[in-house]
Amino acid sequence: MPAEPVLNQRSLVNSPSVGMWGAEIAAGIGFVVWALAAFIRLANCADFDLAWAGTLFLLAPLVLMPLALRLIVTPTRRAGNSMLCEVLQLIVPPGALLLTIAFLLPAGRWAALLAMPWLLTTVLIGWLGLTGFFRSRLRSLDQTVINVAMIYLPVGGASAVLSRAGLTILGFSDIIVLATAVHFHYAGFLFPLLTSRILGSSHGGPIVRVAAVIALTAIPVLAVGITLSRFGNHFPEWIAAVVLSISAMAVGTAQLTFAVNRCRGVRRLLLVVSSCSLLAAMSMSILFATGTLRGVHIWGIDIPWMLRYHAVMNAFGYALCGMLAWIGFRTSRNGLLTEQD
Repeated sequence: MPAEPVLNQRSLVNSPSVGMWGAEIAAGIGFVVWALAAFIRLANCADFDLAWAGTLFLLAPLVLMPLALRLIVTPTRRAGNSMLCEVLQLIVPPGALLLTIAFLLPAGRWAALLAMPWLLTTVLIGWLGLTGFFRSRLRSLDQTVINVAMIYLPVGGASAVLSRAGLTILGFSDIIVLATAVHFHYAGFLFPLLTSRILGSSHGGPIVRVAAVIALTAIPVLAVGITLSRFGNHFPEWIAAVVLSISAMAVGTAQLTFAVNRCRGVRRLLLVVSSCSLLAAMSMSILFATGTLRGVHIWGIDIPWMLRYHAVMNAFGYALCGMLAWIGFRTSRNGLLTEQD
């Protein structure tokens, strides 16, 4: 029988906390809403790539965020921010629903107004992360990574509002503004959150710890690099994309090792799929960034190609499967993280 997965004592602060909405129930309802929204958007789209990008983005607030709250809203965080934690668990589902309606409407004033509650939600999550820096029990590396992830999230919320308002910045196209929202929800928030689980495990060695720190730095640097590329300087974007991708691949390898050696059954399968999806998606990212730097599309990997393959692997393969697997662990009485039956 495989050994039980074990995490060190500080994993107590990572133990899931069940909110009044019920993470699994909220995520299940969110998935149904997402499927309906996807059908409506794609059946009436004039620009498939833009419609598909928005559809993939909605998976984060509707399905992944309720699951993420299970990993964020822990007893330790509740101890200092109980009211804020309760508010978040109440407003995430309706905020995600209003954001979904905003994406079903034409871009403009009303769509932007409907997206504002989600911006407020991300700001509150960012505030929860910021307060974590001032609490000694939330300063371990795995918790610091979560804190930073939460602080990044409001950038994604603001970008979502800009996208629904139909506004652009520095002349970027609509799809780039939307891609910024996607980037800070998935790479900026969900990836560090899942990385924190490996950091707290027996497989969170020095390589993973260094990779996590580098990835946290590369996430905003990549956004800056994309901005500079608007003015013809593609090198910062390339270096940030490569560094972030390699760091993510180190984390994916560690998660894969953890899955094979310490997990069993469905959770092992979910983590294997999650890890392999991350490794494949980050390989594509390196090829895309290199092609952008050289002014060619290596193997035909362009933005539409990335939306159809890279983004799908990240959203469904890595993020969804990874989140479903990691919430399946509980903290036992002796303070060790084990799989739930």
